[in-house]
Amino acid sequence: MEKYTYTDENEKLRKKLIMMKIIATSLLVFMTIVFIIFRGLEGRGLLYSSIAAFAEASMVGALADWFAVVALFKHPLGLRVIPHTAIIANNKSRIAKALSNFVVSNFFTPEIIKAKLDKVSISKTISDYVEKNREMIVKAIVVRLPFLADSFINDEKIGNFIKAQLYTKAEEISLYPLLGKSLTPLVESGYHKPLVKGLLNATYKFINDNKDKTILVLGGINKTLALPFIGDLVYRKILEFLIRQIEEIDTNDEAEINKLLMSVIPKLIDDMKNSQELIEKGEILKGQILNSDIYTKVVNMLTEVTVAYKNSYFENEAKLTEKVSALIDMIAVGINNNDTLRETIDNSVIGGIESIVSQYGDRIGSLIYDTMEGWETKDMVDKLEVQVGADLQYIRINGTVIGGLAGLVIHLLSQLF
Repeated sequence: MEKYTYTDENEKLRKKLIMMKIIATSLLVFMTIVFIIFRGLEGRGLLYSSIAAFAEASMVGALADWFAVVALFKHPLGLRVIPHTAIIANNKSRIAKALSNFVVSNFFTPEIIKAKLDKVSISKTISDYVEKNREMIVKAIVVRLPFLADSFINDEKIGNFIKAQLYTKAEEISLYPLLGKSLTPLVESGYHKPLVKGLLNATYKFINDNKDKTILVLGGINKTLALPFIGDLVYRKILEFLIRQIEEIDTNDEAEINKLLMSVIPKLIDDMKNSQELIEKGEILKGQILNSDIYTKVVNMLTEVTVAYKNSYFENEAKLTEKVSALIDMIAVGINNNDTLRETIDNSVIGGIESIVSQYGDRIGSLIYDTMEGWETKDMVDKLEVQVGADLQYIRINGTVIGGLAGLVIHLLSQLF
């Protein structure tokens, strides 16, 4: 399978655009030559006059559709006095604003995110992962616990120490700044990409399943984008763009989605570390966690496991493994059998994501708008023409053929009646 790169694909599209322009223009030139030849032979009979009529109407159709296609991107023949030409160039800011609003309002609102996440049982995902990787998790815990045992003296002190240390550390640490520091190496290692890839797949499925709604929104951006042929074309290009981003997110650091993430995520991480509003929300969430029954149970179980480890590790490692396994089983069973706990986990995660989307959704829109505004008008027109221009040349070809057929029908009717 040929490896996909954005640069190679862009070059292919540019070559295809040039080729399609040559074909469409050559067809116009050919029809012009045919018209010139058969115009002087019309008197020889219906066949000659019909060919001349077909060629004449083809020229008219070709020129009209050439004007329509060119007017999308530039002023035909450089004539600025003709109104409603260079439509994309003259509406750069409006298109950028409408596109940013479209993305934010359809993909980055708390309501949409919540609706998507409500269909996914986050707590069940956690439980399934724990059950699936039970042995690996147990082994990792058993291996690391010996390093903690040397710090403890007796069972009572172990319990008091664990509770005091956990509470003290939790009070000292601000939740969101800690998460911000933890996210930095995860993002640098690319572990955020599977989640983003899942969101892109969901976005692709939504647009793919809602073609009419998508084209209606495109019409709100610019009526030209909702025309039957152009609307379908732009709709396909959006789906192709999403597929390209899904394919490139893991392999191409220069892909648009990776550039977007690398411009937004560092800001999010910085705000998690420094935004007083987010820090205060994190402290409220931390307090709720520390006062929950499940936290108390986990601390008690951790104390029991640690005491058991300290007392029996050197004598019977299997016993420690049994205790840790019991803890893991308790977590999995607790999630599976406790509706309240599952609801708490789901609501906490969804609420946190909603809060982030609510705060940063508009910034994503601003990023899209500022990026498009930062493009030179000529570059923006060139980008769009390369993406859709080749397909638009079929309008010229169709106009040539359909125009010729219409002219032929009109000529034959005029001769017969």
